[in-house]
Formats: sequence, C-alpha cells, structure tokens
Amino acid sequence: MIQHYFELIRACVDLYAATDFVLSASVNCEARPGAQGYLNGALLFVDGSVLHFTEFLDEAYGQVEKVMYTYHYQDTHHQLIFRYDNARHRPPLPLQEHKHTPEQIVASPVPLLAEVLAEIVRYQGEFGL
Repeated sequence: MIQHYFELIRACVDLYAATDFVLSASVNCEARPGAQGYLNGALLFVDGSVLHFTEFLDEAYGQVEKVMYTYHYQDTHHQLIFRYDNARHRPPLPLQEHKHTPEQIVASPVPLLAEVLAEIVRYQGEFGL
C-alpha cells in the first residue's frame, strides 16, 4: 500500500511538473520498516512561490494514514501564504489538523497533495500571479 501511495504522489507531482505553471519539482519517497513511509518534496512555481511538503505514513488494515504532515506554501520572499499541518501547538488548538494563514489558524481536514496544488492554482489565479 505504501508503495502504491508513493506512486500516486509521484504521478500528481509529475502532472504539475509537466505544465508551464511549475518551474521545477522534486519528490523523495522512502519506505521504512514496519509498513511505514516518509516522503518530502518541493515545487517551484513560475511566480517564484514554493510548496514544501512532508508526510510520515503508517499502513494499517489496508489503509495509509498520514501520521504527520505539512504542506507549506510561501511566496518568493519566503513569507507564508498558507500551511496545512497537524503539529501540536501550545496553547493547544481545538483540532490537531489545521491550516495557517498570515491572519489566523483554522481547523481543516487532512488535505491531499492534489487538493493543496489545486488550491495554489486557484490562489495564483485570484491574485493574477
């Protein structure tokens, strides 16, 4: 299951990397003992913004669970546009899964990489980037 998940992530990244929207893309996948996995990568967009992502995975009962994740999208000046993660915060947040924006932190379900990339496309379209 983890290897299949890696293939889906690579296919998603390759799909965007083949467009004029993305200047460069990388993804690294590592299967780990105990039906676990780790992946990270980055996509550099034509406007200079970058998405950095990391996932720690665990396979159980035929499902792949994201034990830890972060999808950090920043502009060309390294300023946060948004970040999805499930890191613990102090003080604690009402839900572990959340989204950071420059203005706030809000509860958010665990996104798929494809959903994050689609959000970036919408964001850039909205701001004419």
